[in-house]
Amino acid sequence: MPISTILMDLYRRNIQLYGTIMLKCRSFYLFIIFLVFLHIFIHPLPVLRRVRNAYTYKMKELDNDEMDLFFVSAYYYGNEYSFYENQVSLTFLAPRDAHWDRRKIIVIRSNGSNSVLEPMKVHRATPHNICKFVTITGTVTLKDDLMDLEILVNKNIAGIRYLPADNKQRDMVVCTPPIYNNARWQSILLIAHVYARFNGHLQLYLSNSKPAFFDLLEELKRHTGISVSSFPDFFGNSQLDEIEFGGITVASSDCLSKYKSSASFIAFLEWDEFLIPTRFSSFFDEFANFFESEIFVGLLEYKNSKGISKMVSRPLNIDSIWLNEPVERPYKLKTKKMAQNTSKIYEVDESIDLDSMTRGKFPGAEDLRSSDRQAIVRDIKKKISNFFEIFENFT
Repeated sequence: MPISTILMDLYRRNIQLYGTIMLKCRSFYLFIIFLVFLHIFIHPLPVLRRVRNAYTYKMKELDNDEMDLFFVSAYYYGNEYSFYENQVSLTFLAPRDAHWDRRKIIVIRSNGSNSVLEPMKVHRATPHNICKFVTITGTVTLKDDLMDLEILVNKNIAGIRYLPADNKQRDMVVCTPPIYNNARWQSILLIAHVYARFNGHLQLYLSNSKPAFFDLLEELKRHTGISVSSFPDFFGNSQLDEIEFGGITVASSDCLSKYKSSASFIAFLEWDEFLIPTRFSSFFDEFANFFESEIFVGLLEYKNSKGISKMVSRPLNIDSIWLNEPVERPYKLKTKKMAQNTSKIYEVDESIDLDSMTRGKFPGAEDLRSSDRQAIVRDIKKKISNFFEIFENFT
């Protein structure tokens, strides 16, 4: 048989074998592609489906989507802020299993003429996996001024309503957990006047409270200068009832972002707890003495009657907060444990009433200077006439 005939026969057989292999491989790859699309159809990729600002809207239900990212608040630091100039700080809420802290989130900022994409540094403020939903914070430093803000997540774009960060210089800001229906108005009345006496600023978060309580807080805002922010109604539906500890971390993160440029010191306490300066006449002098008299002090640690630690810090020293303390301790800075016999947390018990306050019989009164105690009592007495109708609505 001629060699040319043999070669042609081998070529035909190889062509048939090659064609058979290609046909089978193509079918195999098509089957794999089909499985991938089927998986995506059944389990869609996480997207930013709903964005609601906590100051305007209540949170919506998850609709059985376990991967949503919920926007809570955003603060922008403009040119007038020195250390945080052109920075945006955001607070989110997300299911713990979505792992948004490991995903890439892009901020789109606009100055009116063009838009620029900026990667956002994401940090998980919740260090545990006990609760179903966790708090996530994000920061991004922009190159230019901000006019419009959007977030890009998995090819989905959502507009973000941001607020200007607080720029009024404050000696100390006290951040508290959200107030629900279990708060005693007597406690708020007392601690608002105590903080006002020593140049402290009280930040409260209000949710689901009675109208009389809301009216009281509005009067305290006018007379003592406290700040009150609305808090998302996380417990208004069955899907979001596993927010950690009633939303304390969400409130603490929001408070830190709001005041981190304007506050000299920041404390995280319950709304029925308070501190008083025992060595100096103001919170600023009291805390500055501790931070500046000892090298590398980054946090002051107080303990309440239950042995729970509560922290006071410079906002510059901490990036995020969980409950009453930062997730990550300041680098190379130590914690100073405050002696409970001289520097302690005072707690307002349920026995306190208007009569006790006007007679100077309240926690911490015995440790106050006579002039300070009398000034607090005098201020409370002055306000009673303004609050009389509100007090009647509590009974």
